Amino acid sequence: MKDPTTKQKAIVDFINNYFRQKNISPTFREIANNFGVSVGTIQDQLISLNKQGLLTWTPGKARSIKPTWENRTHTTQPVPLLGVISAGEGITIFEESDPEPINVPSTMLRSESGYYCLRVSGFSMSEDGILDGDIIVVRQQAGATDGDTVVAVINNNPEEKATLKKFYHHGNQIELRPRNQELNSKFYNPNEIIVRGKFVGLLRGVN
Repeated sequence: MKDPTTKQKAIVDFINNYFRQKNISPTFREIANNFGVSVGTIQDQLISLNKQGLLTWTPGKARSIKPTWENRTHTTQPVPLLGVISAGEGITIFEESDPEPINVPSTMLRSESGYYCLRVSGFSMSEDGILDGDIIVVRQQAGATDGDTVVAVINNNPEEKATLKKFYHHGNQIELRPRNQELNSKFYNPNEIIVRGKFVGLLRGVN
């Protein structure tokens, strides 16, 4: 199979950068306008790139162009920043209605989807190096293994709270353990806790 041309490489780079910045794919028209060519020309190029395995797209479906996993932004993957998580007593669940994408190193991720980011509020996980203002990367999952750091929703009162803690299952009780010597674990009935995901990575210095 022949290598992509210089123009085709530029198209792939444009799609990569667009996806990284906006977390959606560009339209044929947007790609054509960027390169000053016709939509038909771009369609021909995309068909060729698809055959080369550099991207996939669904004819007739808007914004369906996707670079392959190996080519998408090379070292990062856009992951939505959904809101704030408490590393303390728990905060009322808050999620952004229009989340901004955060560029996450691909080494933190096992797949292209199923992840989200949260900004940390508090210091209950400071001994694990998770500090106030950090952004954590979370893999969506409903279960946990002892010792996992999890995003847990505490639903034992009318106002559900979300918190970041170590998870331990003790028979008929769930322990949510902080990693701060000044704080104590809290224990809950299993039906009072909903696991929303597992901590898999940390980003610092992201505004």
